[in-house]
Amino acid sequence: MAASLRSVQSVLLSVLVLLIGHGLQLTLLPLTAQSLGWSGTLIGLTGSAYYLGFIVGCLSAPRIIRRAGHIRAFSSGVAVAAIAILAASIQQDFLSWLVLRFLTGCSLAGLYTIVESWLNERTSNEQRGAVLASYTAICLGAMAAGQLFLELDHFSLNQLFTVAAILLIAAIIPIGLTSSPQPEAPDDIKFNWKIAYQASHVGMICASLSGVIVGLLWSMGAVYASQQTGSVETGARFVMLAILGGFFAQFPAGRLSDFLDRRYVIMILAAIGLTGAALPILDTSNSEWILYAAAALCGAGSMPIYSISLAHANDNADGKFLLIASGMLIANAVGAIAGPLLFAGTNQLGLADGFMITIAVAFIGCIVWTGLRIRTHEVSREYFEPYQVLPKTTTEVMTLDPRLHEED
Repeated sequence: MAASLRSVQSVLLSVLVLLIGHGLQLTLLPLTAQSLGWSGTLIGLTGSAYYLGFIVGCLSAPRIIRRAGHIRAFSSGVAVAAIAILAASIQQDFLSWLVLRFLTGCSLAGLYTIVESWLNERTSNEQRGAVLASYTAICLGAMAAGQLFLELDHFSLNQLFTVAAILLIAAIIPIGLTSSPQPEAPDDIKFNWKIAYQASHVGMICASLSGVIVGLLWSMGAVYASQQTGSVETGARFVMLAILGGFFAQFPAGRLSDFLDRRYVIMILAAIGLTGAALPILDTSNSEWILYAAAALCGAGSMPIYSISLAHANDNADGKFLLIASGMLIANAVGAIAGPLLFAGTNQLGLADGFMITIAVAFIGCIVWTGLRIRTHEVSREYFEPYQVLPKTTTEVMTLDPRLHEED
């Protein structure tokens, strides 16, 4: 394992620095918009623009990499992301931010694709599981660490835009100086909604609903928590605890799904998340600790649902693993676009706690839909393989899954 990690250490170091900066900006931008007096609806729409850009980036990245090569494409993607965050600190109006958030989504999708194709080619079949686990831990840990910058009194919100840009740009250095040869360009993404839905009705719908929740947590979570307490630091801790809740729940929930019908595990996770969403709705004191508990439970409930939904679909994949994974990823991203839009609808209806109500409804949707499918459809595990933690990035990460290479 150590040898495999050393062979990709420059790539993993770039990922670490990149995602600390990315994690910081994902929380910084909504908090800055709040300080500018923007409504929750406008802030949510900028989050939807990011996820729309992410879908476009996933679809276009392979062609860009084939044209420019991995290192130049990575450098260009980082440049776009850094320009977007710096421009957002200068041009602070809604229409500009819609465009800039879209560009950020495009660039991050491309950067994930480059990193994951590089890891895939440099990793032996025997070490794929270890490298994938390390990569997943780095992704979530780095994004959680990015929230800590918002705890520092030394920086104002405007100064943190520069800090985020510095971190993004610094991520070029390890990959730019690597002596490792560039890998082959990845294939274009192909997806088929019908095949993915037929493989798992539960998986497709619950992957979409988990996207609604996670998309809302990322785009509006910090704003929601800071509004409840009047503290920017509370907003950063809320997002960090949601990430950590999802991180620590991933493996236990996945392993449990290897022994139970995965659909029951999805229902358990949704019930945990629903409990978290209900806590602030029922609490009238606006307690910070209630918010923190809600964040951890919502993260623990929502983030593993995507991986387990994908695993459930793969139990019926019949060799169509990548095609199904692509459909599930796009479904999840569509849900992430819809989450902020649904929240905007609750604002128009004048609901007092539209943020948690939207999340609660999505969790209820997972429970009801999964329960109906359990009653009407017997599960099949003809192609069952043990659960594997997969970060929710691009379809290129699926090629790292050791289950794809068992017959090589």
